[in-house]
This record gives sequence, structure tokens and C-alpha cells, in this order.
Amino acid sequence: MEMSRLRYPLVVALLLALIFLFFQFVKTIVEIYPVGGFTVTVHNESDKDIVIVKAGLVSTDSKQLLDKKIDSGDHGSIRPDLPLTGEGAVYLEYIDSKGDTRNVVVCGYTESLSGRSKLTIRNDRFEVEQKCM
Repeated sequence: MEMSRLRYPLVVALLLALIFLFFQFVKTIVEIYPVGGFTVTVHNESDKDIVIVKAGLVSTDSKQLLDKKIDSGDHGSIRPDLPLTGEGAVYLEYIDSKGDTRNVVVCGYTESLSGRSKLTIRNDRFEVEQKCM
């Protein structure tokens, strides 16, 4: 009788541990081999509204015109649809509400135009975190 009482909690604990390990495995695989294209998340922490004007591949004529407004303090995502042959780097061009234009490389190297990057725009600088493939 004692053994059967202990068996049920042990089986439940083992199943929960296996489920947890499975989800950790899937999370790791997705981080290593991103699926679903390339996404840039833009966090506008500046005092100015910005408009993302274009995304493109560095050193080529491949670009996509965009008209994505991101208000001050807000964020948004962009999924550039660019034809990539071989390898390349991805940039975004944006204009702030004062009319200043900036080009930012959001993916320094890619062979498959997949993964994600995070661009944080501040008043005096910007930061880019890249996980692109």
C-alpha cells in the first residue's frame, strides 16, 4: 500500500521534469536555428517620434521602402523582405521628428536572413543586439 501511494507523486514529478526539459530543448533549438525570417524590434526610448523609412542590404541595391512610425516611448517590429543571395548585412534607415536621418546596421552578418535583432534608439545613441543567422 505504501509503495502505490509514493508511485503516483513520483510519476507526476518525473513527467513534469521531462516536460520542462523538452521545452528547454525546443527553446535552445529555436535560438540556435531561428525560423520564420528576420525580425527587427525597435524600441524608441528617445524624446522624438521616428519613422523607419527603409530596410536594405549593405553594399547592394536591395532595399525595401517602409513607412513605420514609432512614437516616443513605444516599440514596433519590422520584418524586412529582402532578396539575399550569399551573405550580407542588413541596415535600417530612420528619420526622427526633427528631420535627422540615421542608418543603423541591425544585422552585421547573415547568410539566410533569419533570426532577430533589437534596436534601442535613445536621444544621444542607439544600441543593437543581434541574433541573426
